[in-house]
Amino acid sequence: MGFPGLELKIRMSLVAGPDVRVFVPVRLYYKSTDPYAVQFSFDVTPEHVVLWTLARELLDQGLTAPAGIGDVKITPIGPHQNRRFSIELESPDGYARLEGPAAPIKAWLTKTFEVVPAGRESGFVDVDSFLDELLTR
Repeated sequence: MGFPGLELKIRMSLVAGPDVRVFVPVRLYYKSTDPYAVQFSFDVTPEHVVLWTLARELLDQGLTAPAGIGDVKITPIGPHQNRRFSIELESPDGYARLEGPAAPIKAWLTKTFEVVPAGRESGFVDVDSFLDELLTR
């Protein structure tokens, strides 16, 4: 059936050194049942997929101005008409910097805001289900 939400597939460049870039398939996921979050899935190899969850608002802000502190930093690159963006991810397991086109991300984010408007996220959170899941762990 597929992913129950909005999905975007793009290619990004993993910046492995000053002159070394490796193309990486990337999927972004958004579900109205988790309205504050966006999931990034990076196919490092067919056997090794890295999943990151970050705030939808952070991604949106980072496409037009530097955003984020700590584990996730997003920065726009280049002029508006050809804008790209950089996302830096850091964890105890390592560090990665990826670059990709901003336009498809922005268009996809617009769809997420049509599904769940900014400022209305709390109305989509099912607190009872969240508590049930938390208590059954």
